[in-house]
Amino acid sequence: LDLELAPDAPFANEHCGSCSRCLDACPTSAFVEPGVMDARKCISYLTIELRGEIPSGLREAMGELVYGCDICQDVCPWNVKFAAMPPASGALAPRPDRVAPDPRELLALDEPAFKKRFGTSAITRTKRRGLARNAAVVLGNRHDPDDLPALERAAREESDPLVRLHVLAALVRRREQQPTP
Repeated sequence: LDLELAPDAPFANEHCGSCSRCLDACPTSAFVEPGVMDARKCISYLTIELRGEIPSGLREAMGELVYGCDICQDVCPWNVKFAAMPPASGALAPRPDRVAPDPRELLALDEPAFKKRFGTSAITRTKRRGLARNAAVVLGNRHDPDDLPALERAAREESDPLVRLHVLAALVRRREQQPTP
């Protein structure tokens, strides 16, 4: 921004009281205790900042979150008070191709396609390999049979060892989810 903005005053009081909604809602149990988070378990950290392997014990808890997580923010009654704003429009509105992207498409993106699609966005923070890794985890968590061809293609064609590891783990997970005849 090229505007001078007056900062909001910091919150001086602790407003949580006995509320534990964020602790209860966190899929990975990243909150160790009220007000204390183990960031290494936070889905936002895992999907955006982590450059390596997502620990296998946290993959299922990621569900279908391919980039970031705001569950703790969404359930916080204190935040609800401030969230009553009109939806973003115009230049601030989210681009349709970035809202709920298909993880099959994300897994299939090569580097040039990734840069073309996300080159001006914060999504590049995770890099192509991180986004593809995350997409593989999501495809391993879903029960959609239409996802299998994308995983099988990536198992054959993916050259990045980190992404390939997550693709193969997703295929194993999917096979474990199939009912035994």
